[in-house]
Amino acid sequence: MKNTKKGIFDVLDLAKYLNFLHNEKYKMNISPLKLQKVLFFLFGEWGAFIKQSSNDNDSMELVKYSPYLFDNDFEAWVYGPVVNEVYKNFKNEKLSEKEIFNTDEKKYVGHFIKDLCTELFQLSDFRLVELSHQKSCWKDNFNAEETYHNNIIDKDEIIDEFIREI
Repeated sequence: MKNTKKGIFDVLDLAKYLNFLHNEKYKMNISPLKLQKVLFFLFGEWGAFIKQSSNDNDSMELVKYSPYLFDNDFEAWVYGPVVNEVYKNFKNEKLSEKEIFNTDEKKYVGHFIKDLCTELFQLSDFRLVELSHQKSCWKDNFNAEETYHNNIIDKDEIIDEFIREI
């Protein structure tokens, strides 16, 4: 069954925030490649966390959260999953700080994002690509024979794969 809840963040605002976090830690902007993979892993891990929690009676307060960090789709590109809107908007543009945790709900999600980013930022761009290429949701939607690599990866397919890995 498809989830009808809307995403928690605007993906462009989240991308700006991730760049801010990266810049704060490493004193340099996040690369476009790393940004895309971090968005993918955050999306999958958050969705899995929320969907799994909805099956746990001790976590009833988490039911109010959408399993989707954002509404935009991932496409299966050569170097892994990509949110095309983020790619188009930040291909040649410098990202800046963006305050996105302006509600209690978003502040809770912010702790999750910061903790996971600490781990993800330590991985090289191409290690993240390698990890994303191991995901069935990417493999099943990527076709090297196609001229354009823009097949949509279903959001629930991503989340369900992350749940299976828990």
